[in-house]
Amino acid sequence: MPRSRPALGLPLAMIVVTGVMSGLGTGPALADPGTDGTLYVNHDVTCSDSGTGTQSLPFCTVQAAADVVEPGDTVLILSPDDDPYSGAVTLTRSGTSDAPITFTGAQPGTARARAVLSWPGSVPALTLDAVHDVHVDSLAFTNDGGNGVAVTGSKGVILDRLAINHPALAAPATGSGVSVDGTSSDVTVSRSSIGPSYAYGVRTEPGAAQVTVTTNVILTTRQGGIVVTGTSGADVTSNTVLAACATGISLDGASSGAVENNIAISAGAAQSSTCPTPTAALYAVSADSTGQVTADYNVAAKDGGPSAPARTEYSWGGTPYATSAAFRAGTAQAAHDLDGLGVTPGNQPPERSPLVDSADATAPGELTTDLAGNPRADDPIVDNTGTGTPAPDRGALEREDVITIPADAYPSSGVAPFDTSVKTDAVSNWAKALTYSVDFGDGSAPATGTQGTPISHSYSTPGRYLTRVTVTDSDGTSKLGTNWTTAGTATPPAAALSATADTTNGGQTDTGSARFTVPAPADAWEVGYRTLSFGDGTQENLADGAEQTTHQYPAPGTYTATLTQTDLLGRTTTATTTFRAADAFIPVTPRYDTEKTIAAHGVLKLSAATLGADSNGVDAAQLQLVTSNAKASGALTLYAHGTTRPGTAGITFEPGRTATAETTVKVTPTGAVDVYNGSSGAVTVDVATVGLQSHAQYGDTYHPATPARLLDTRTGTGGVHAPVAGGHSVTLAVGGTHGVPAGATAVVLDVTATTTKASGSLTVSTHGTSGSSVSGPFWTTGQTASAQVVIPLKDGKIVLRNGSKASANLVADLAGWYGTTANGSEFLPVTPVRVLKAARIAAHATLKLKVTGAHGVPATGVTAADLNLTVSAPSGNGYLVAYPDGTARPGVYSLSFTKGHTTANRALTKVGADGEIDLYNAGSVPVNVSADLLGGCVAFPAS
Repeated sequence: MPRSRPALGLPLAMIVVTGVMSGLGTGPALADPGTDGTLYVNHDVTCSDSGTGTQSLPFCTVQAAADVVEPGDTVLILSPDDDPYSGAVTLTRSGTSDAPITFTGAQPGTARARAVLSWPGSVPALTLDAVHDVHVDSLAFTNDGGNGVAVTGSKGVILDRLAINHPALAAPATGSGVSVDGTSSDVTVSRSSIGPSYAYGVRTEPGAAQVTVTTNVILTTRQGGIVVTGTSGADVTSNTVLAACATGISLDGASSGAVENNIAISAGAAQSSTCPTPTAALYAVSADSTGQVTADYNVAAKDGGPSAPARTEYSWGGTPYATSAAFRAGTAQAAHDLDGLGVTPGNQPPERSPLVDSADATAPGELTTDLAGNPRADDPIVDNTGTGTPAPDRGALEREDVITIPADAYPSSGVAPFDTSVKTDAVSNWAKALTYSVDFGDGSAPATGTQGTPISHSYSTPGRYLTRVTVTDSDGTSKLGTNWTTAGTATPPAAALSATADTTNGGQTDTGSARFTVPAPADAWEVGYRTLSFGDGTQENLADGAEQTTHQYPAPGTYTATLTQTDLLGRTTTATTTFRAADAFIPVTPRYDTEKTIAAHGVLKLSAATLGADSNGVDAAQLQLVTSNAKASGALTLYAHGTTRPGTAGITFEPGRTATAETTVKVTPTGAVDVYNGSSGAVTVDVATVGLQSHAQYGDTYHPATPARLLDTRTGTGGVHAPVAGGHSVTLAVGGTHGVPAGATAVVLDVTATTTKASGSLTVSTHGTSGSSVSGPFWTTGQTASAQVVIPLKDGKIVLRNGSKASANLVADLAGWYGTTANGSEFLPVTPVRVLKAARIAAHATLKLKVTGAHGVPATGVTAADLNLTVSAPSGNGYLVAYPDGTARPGVYSLSFTKGHTTANRALTKVGADGEIDLYNAGSVPVNVSADLLGGCVAFPAS
């Protein structure tokens, strides 16, 4: 029953993408196919379903085009980013025999189709409903359930070069890759691949007529590969079917037609819900169909695996036949059938295989090209045992000439203008004559040539060009080779690099995280690759074009980052930038209190967890120390556990007195801190964390202030003009005054009690919250005592409470505040070091102290120094004033001292423009002053 072969177009490879993308646009529109009769669908650009489907304004969805397509139109479905279209499509419009409607996914200028339809529902991804003269080609479909493509009540339909896949196995599998209902006729399914998980690969229903299934690869369907039921004129030709779980090809229900040139492959499989009949016959024709079906040139094969069981190859009219010889003897069919072969589905037959040149070229539905679009070729290495010239191979894939294009055949690269050539020394495995066509990719006409004569070309304009070398043998088999050729500019593209700190919209910053910016060079196309080395031993490869990337540094310090940019000609340019990783301040509601007695010359180890310093990137902790029950005079030294103990003092103490001081201590490398008692007697210490400095968390920057008095109850400064009675409090507004913004998160104050009428202490608390307080100075009757404190702010106010039984005048002096990054400073902790040792300062004299350019503090950009000041056994009473050199001396207290008592206090002090601070002795007697450097604040941003 010969019939004309389907007229099919040029081949394109197919891929399957299983992603889902929502369609855009609304409503049908009038089509405007333009002069070439093409309607465009492209949801990756500006599109509209209410437009006319032009190339400049395409439809967003396939359905929009299906609703308006006319005879002779081509619907071109574009997907530049392999971005599938989501939504089932139904076509109800028809073409004519002279002007069919075509839906295609063939991408212009490429040799492949892209997946365009993805639908998770139970309906088919594409339904052709009561249409005629419709061609669908070069599309891929994915569907979680139901059919891939359904043809209902239609005729004159060609489905060519499709890829149809379930994204995952289904149990039990349902639906068909392609289904043809009983009211459809003249339908061709060709050169398509149908993947696993469907119940049926291709299925026809009773009443269908003139259905051709040819040159397809169908893999591991659950109920049957090609199932023809009650269909007249069914031609099943040159298909490759992996039949692991059911019959590969079957005809029943009084079907008629031909089964030729097919390969059905068995595989080792166990019976399960998804694999119902793994031992079914590879080919089956029912008793009511045997009189109208011819079978020949077919192959019963195995997949080559050792687990493939023995299997019935044929079932003819209900009678099983184990081999092709038995089938031939019992039915007079299958005169040229083969069995006993190992075949790998999806691969062309190997050289010298019995499958090669052994099929029937006159079989109904036989095509002149195979699944991949390769022409039928005559293999000179084997004898022709089939019919026709050339005789085709069996199955969906043809054994082709192997054409090898040497790797060095392509043009070289150089600086434009330059001359080059393509070598014409490709090799044909079948010793065929070869011809060449070379598209040099620069807009010039393709050049042609023959074996042995190089094809020359000159590139005059800088650019990157895709050279396409097509080598064709005398049978028409082609090999395409591609290679990029670079006509470079005279100089390589310049590299550029900059860095800033990573700052959030809220104004906080991760001062150890750099945000690097790499702009696109003027000739970005010429850049081959770029590597950014961060200066800490790590690096990152960057993509093309403008790039931003962030990097978290492992510790504070100054790092030099280097961008190395290599162009396509191998030329290298570099750019560098420096970044200073530092710390941001994290206010802590004072907690993690630990009260311990330290023996004489003993060491108390405080773990990172105890200090709250075990979170990301903490480099230093700001601690408040309160000493009591001292058995002898002395000092506590704080330093990072596992490091050498420095000769510094965090707090001094003596018997019979309670002392308090805040200090900063570096906690790396272990996060733990050692507290050394330098006294000859035991002392009890209570420790609370009041803040953390981290290079890997978002925090606040420090804003050092010119020292200013906020409260003095002796003069009425701050709104209170009387001593504060014992047990009473003063509320002081800090935010919104003296340059401290209302949104400041914490404030640094020097607080003093003077004209004290009884011993006592001062407590400083955050207003508007409970549990957030620190100890101020402790005093004896008549003593003036001061301490520097850091206290979080909630509503901009603090509360100072006189803990004595009698009155005292209270003084509060501003040292600085923490808050958002604008004009702020980041912190660089250092290993504690004594930078001033027992320097004698005369009464009413000033000492200048250089605090920059050494010990880890930069020479420039320093805004404040974190110091511990100690006055040793003064011979009279008084106080020190610490302030930035080059500025007027403020009337503030930095450290108060009492005759005969060694006193220490923290002084987070603003630094003069020359890197110095001034220490003024406001007392009436000379004093010996020591200063320990704990860290420096540096102007932000960090680069």
